[in-house]
Amino acid sequence: MDWANYIVVGENIHCTRSIKSGGSLTVSTPLGEGIRFGWQGQDLILPVPPDWGTVSPPYADGKLRHITLAIYHAYAGKGELQQLGLSYLCHVARRQIDAGAGFLDVNVDEYTNDSAERSEVMSWLVGLLGKHFDTPLSIDSSAADTLRAGLSACRKDIAPAMLNSLSLERLNTAELVVEFGCHVIVSAAGQSGVPADVDERMANFSKVVGMLDKRGVGRDHMHLDPLVLPISVDSNNGRTFLEATSQAKKQFPGVKTTGGLSNVSFGMPNRRLLNLVFARLAAQAGGCGGIIDPVSMPVRAIAELDEQSESYQLAKNVLTGEDMFGAEYISAFREGRLA
Repeated sequence: MDWANYIVVGENIHCTRSIKSGGSLTVSTPLGEGIRFGWQGQDLILPVPPDWGTVSPPYADGKLRHITLAIYHAYAGKGELQQLGLSYLCHVARRQIDAGAGFLDVNVDEYTNDSAERSEVMSWLVGLLGKHFDTPLSIDSSAADTLRAGLSACRKDIAPAMLNSLSLERLNTAELVVEFGCHVIVSAAGQSGVPADVDERMANFSKVVGMLDKRGVGRDHMHLDPLVLPISVDSNNGRTFLEATSQAKKQFPGVKTTGGLSNVSFGMPNRRLLNLVFARLAAQAGGCGGIIDPVSMPVRAIAELDEQSESYQLAKNVLTGEDMFGAEYISAFREGRLA
């Protein structure tokens, strides 16, 4: 694997992303809770408004949606609060870029239910990131109008942007790929949801790739995502993704492959170990990159994994379904044997 060409879609500029209220990333101030961060040599604090639980209901459950908070201050605030919001968004983007992100995934769907405002916020945020950074963006939304707003605002003087995503559920977004000449994440999702097995994934890919081929979209702009599902739900989910990745590379020459790799570890202990090992296994299966947080999953850490270590082997076995239900892996975790 040529890790220098591993394509990281940094996933953290997303309004659903949260940190723990009262956790290690927050501080108490005379005015309430805040998030400590650094930007341009300054130690800063992004304040949480007293009524934040009303604006963002997950806060009542201890989930502080930090990107939503930063946009709230930067987009709608004034003065110092606005500048703190802008600085925080740049801080998050800078960390991902420095950690190796080739694209920054941007999603504002959860910021507002108003479709017009959502498109305005997307356009504004894309403009902000484009002003400060040369890294292309991955425009991520469930709404076609928001996708259009984001792609329209992307810089044209750097590498092409990316659309996240196109599938049989949303074929109308194919026209945006053609119009903007962008990269596209092609999801294996079917018209009625998640495919059951590898064959169904390939059948779904075949329909979408064939359509893009006819529209003149280059295979080098297609990033096929076979869909990563948690192994805590089904022990075969990891193996299914790996087999689909390998098959996609063979069946559709010239495409790239990707996926939200950290989804595999939901509900399991020592998620970081599982995520790193899974990224390594996916690359060995033909994966070209991943939709990941490169700060917590550095490409160098993936490349430098010791495949002979007990921790690696235990993680590999549960990820490939050899350790059914993760019984051995969980026992090793409880015994403190996982690095």
